[in-house]
Amino acid sequence: MPIMAPVFAAGLLAACESLPETVEAGNPSDQPVLLAAAEGAETGGYLLARSPYGHYLAGRHADRQRDLSLAADFMLRALELDPENLPILARAFALAAGDGRHVEAIDLAKRLIRIRPDHATARLVLAVDAMLRGDYPDAEAQIAAMPGDGLAQVVSSIAGAWIALGDDNKQLALERVNALAEVNGFEAIYNLQMGLLLDVAGDTAAAEADYDQAREASGRPWLRLAVLAGNAYERLGHKDKAEETYREVLSRSPETTFFDPMLARLSRGERPEAEVADPLAGFAESLFNLGSLLGQERSEDMALIYTHLALRLRSSFDAAQVLKGEILQQQERGDEAVAAYEGVSEDSPYYWSVQLRIAEEFGRQERIDDAVARFDDLAARKPKHFEPLYYMGNLLRTQERFEEAVVAYDRALERIGEPQARHWSVLYFRGIALERTDAWDRAEADFLKALEFEPEQPYVMNYLAYSWVEKKMNLDKAKTMLYRAVELRPEDGYIVDSLGWVYYRVGEYENAVKYLERAVELRPHDPVINDHLGDAYWKVGREAEARFQWRRALSFEPEADIVPIIEGKLDEGLSPNKQSNI
Repeated sequence: MPIMAPVFAAGLLAACESLPETVEAGNPSDQPVLLAAAEGAETGGYLLARSPYGHYLAGRHADRQRDLSLAADFMLRALELDPENLPILARAFALAAGDGRHVEAIDLAKRLIRIRPDHATARLVLAVDAMLRGDYPDAEAQIAAMPGDGLAQVVSSIAGAWIALGDDNKQLALERVNALAEVNGFEAIYNLQMGLLLDVAGDTAAAEADYDQAREASGRPWLRLAVLAGNAYERLGHKDKAEETYREVLSRSPETTFFDPMLARLSRGERPEAEVADPLAGFAESLFNLGSLLGQERSEDMALIYTHLALRLRSSFDAAQVLKGEILQQQERGDEAVAAYEGVSEDSPYYWSVQLRIAEEFGRQERIDDAVARFDDLAARKPKHFEPLYYMGNLLRTQERFEEAVVAYDRALERIGEPQARHWSVLYFRGIALERTDAWDRAEADFLKALEFEPEQPYVMNYLAYSWVEKKMNLDKAKTMLYRAVELRPEDGYIVDSLGWVYYRVGEYENAVKYLERAVELRPHDPVINDHLGDAYWKVGREAEARFQWRRALSFEPEADIVPIIEGKLDEGLSPNKQSNI
């Protein structure tokens, strides 16, 4: 069956606070009344009894719906009604901090540490506020009260280092960062932090060795590390080393425009300003890095808190703004993600990529015309870049607007010129759109060209071979190709189905049953795969089971043109010369 293929890494989250999921029930008369309210009500569509528990439940519901601003409103109201309730206080604090409501988060943090003095996130919020106010004794006190293990230990070491440097105590700052040297899995972060501290302290030459070690420890340096290290190399006059650092990342994403400003600056022989120039920016950078880690560990709520704190320390921090948008997209908070991306300045190297993400987000929200218009605008702005047209083609293809998708892919490939190996997916996806518009000769040529670039790409092999099977051509070649695709993707139900179906087409019905039964196990609710298994059962004499599979296929709401075919088989079965053609 054909299918359409679909900055940091570490594992130290032991000290993230777990927030209680329940509150005291109180008296029966205090139980909530939660009813749908008139549109436009201030509570976001709810009528609530004057009960903290009712507001708490409404906040939990809004939280699950990913409307965190409304959830924070409800929790804060619940806290007003029950100000000594620790679970409500803790959740209200987390929501306010994660929504970037700094004034409320600071007030709640102060209340929270009176009850839970070791609450690491509350202490961090207060430390950031103290540092912004220049109150270093207060900042030191907040860090000193953090727990001494897990993520809290890492955070206190990093935050404490920047607080010490901000207070002109370089030696203490370096000692605190050195505590990270023994933390397993944090080698790259340790070296990066040490490099940043030395750099901000004015010793860029000494920092260079730590940037080098961070790059080596990371294996494949992430984007932000390349930016920071390359910036230092440029300032030291090491032009070749800076270019090598940028191109190391560029080689993995050759189409990106991100490094264009840096490479242009290198060619002009100019030296940049420091990417991280002072302790506040260094602290922001560190929180951004930790937020990236937390986001990759799927701890998005905590990641948002760190990202908002980074943006509070450094408001014009485009990397953190992008991270905020990414986290919000992970949480399916599309409108907020778009707003975050729109906050990236037009002269930022991130600008082009976030504009593409905004258009893609419009597509996810089914704002197809808005997405297409945005892609068209981006294509007009950069006439040499194919990416907006490629993404437009992908969107139109998923909307089954195949003719328009072909036009978009054609325009993209016209800009590419002679395709390279990295463009195989453009050919593959155009091939799908062409096949769906009955332009088989062109589609087959695209699939074969894609396979020249990626000879064992299982999705391309699957689509091409399945198409051959449906057209009753190249059956032996299709069988060999699909057998290999199944070896590469044994858990992919669509590919396993394709192999079962080619066996069916060549009359090897027992083998067809074997693979189609496996395909149904992998994709139990797919109507086409269930229909295929029904056909194979019929051919081996298992007629009752065949009818059962056809009924299952109908229960899974197949496409309208398939329904009468399956119904006909239920009525008449399969004659020796009759099959589904699905």
